Amino acid sequence: MVGIMNPVSREKLASLSSSVKFAIDLGSKLELCRQLKHDLLEEDAADLSEFLPSIFDLYSDPFGPVRKFATEIIGEIGVKHLEFVPEIAPFLITVLEDATPAVARQSIACSIDLFRHTLEKIAIRGLYSSELDSDLESSWSWMLKLKEKIYSIAFQPGSGGIRLVALKFVEAVILLYTPNPNGSPEPPPNEGNLI
Repeated sequence: MVGIMNPVSREKLASLSSSVKFAIDLGSKLELCRQLKHDLLEEDAADLSEFLPSIFDLYSDPFGPVRKFATEIIGEIGVKHLEFVPEIAPFLITVLEDATPAVARQSIACSIDLFRHTLEKIAIRGLYSSELDSDLESSWSWMLKLKEKIYSIAFQPGSGGIRLVALKFVEAVILLYTPNPNGSPEPPPNEGNLI
């Protein structure tokens, strides 16, 4: 049945999420995050919506590596389930301000994949329909806000390693918008199944 999670899985995910919050040492927290990531990425969107707030809550952890891992998990969930982009993009915008450079860089790295997948979905939908649904429009609107925030980081002086990853985001966006001169103007025959 869609939307009904196996109770053992629900309990396990809730337990893992709580364990990450209450673990004392960094090694334990990261191992629990790995288990949580593995289990969460196996779930469908209906089940994930219940646990997304607790994953967002992991960002409040005092350890930078845990915040980085939480950002990675959220980014991968977004790529796999684009319907969560309106919730995930504002989170990634917030993470860009993290005092730990590795966490901010992770946000940008996740944003590259999320932007690409969202743009691909919009492009494919546009090939087969002249209208976008409101969820996809909302997702795209948030991705544009995220893009602008990352561009502002890329083109400001300083920021060292964060700026470099932001420039890689800019490069990825430019490549996405650049047509392949050897490509066919016709969509591949099986791409309509992705909508």
